[in-house]
Amino acid sequence: MITLIKTEFQKIKRYHILLIGMTGMICSPLLQFLSQLIMNEELRDPHYNFAALIENTIWGNTQIFMPVLFTLTAGYLINREHTDDTLKNILTVPVSYRRFLCGKLLSVGILSVLFGIYSLIVAAVISVLAHLPDIRFAVFMRALPQMAVLSICVYIVVLPIIIFCSRKPGLFMTGSVVSFLAGYCVLFFKQGLLRNIYPFSAALTVIGFDTSDYAGTSGNGSMPPALLSLAAMLLISAMLILTAEAPKTLPKKECGSFYEK
Repeated sequence: MITLIKTEFQKIKRYHILLIGMTGMICSPLLQFLSQLIMNEELRDPHYNFAALIENTIWGNTQIFMPVLFTLTAGYLINREHTDDTLKNILTVPVSYRRFLCGKLLSVGILSVLFGIYSLIVAAVISVLAHLPDIRFAVFMRALPQMAVLSICVYIVVLPIIIFCSRKPGLFMTGSVVSFLAGYCVLFFKQGLLRNIYPFSAALTVIGFDTSDYAGTSGNGSMPPALLSLAAMLLISAMLILTAEAPKTLPKKECGSFYEK
């Protein structure tokens, strides 16, 4: 598996999707900061500081950027094996298709954490350049594990979409739209059981993020239902992987052990 992950990262370095992902993760802190500049004077936060920008970045990442970019990146990497016509060659090696798929997914999972940390670093750079008040290393270090865990949680949430869309070439673009809509819907689950079990709300609950100023929620989310929600996403993903098969369009004799259960 380690060899598969190393191979995937060697491929990622050559793909434009890495640049797209890095650019997308810049957008979250940058847009949050610019929104303060263009906002009417009476609506602008007079105490907007480094910590506030980080909170805004976490919210923007969860609602929009992480779901879309994680799904897009994973879908693109899997889809390239179809468009480059390399899958039929890969299938001849003594590795099951499911193991091959897990290698792809684990690689993007690691990349997702790096994307999250990268967006936090961008937020820090913007804060320094804009001379925001209260720029402290302790604030950054407190947000670092939050962003890393958030990246893992959001990736777990969109994992079933990624795996399902990997079954057909080109479907990952539709999956990205579905992930965007699912992330945006976090605004509509404000209280009660639905708020606690909605996967994107659950991701924010796990990192202890207060959504009251962003989604109008009252009180903190409950941790046990949130963890159960994320566990359910992992279970669904595992079931989808177990039922995954090599594309039927490939001749079975070319797929070798990829058709082995």
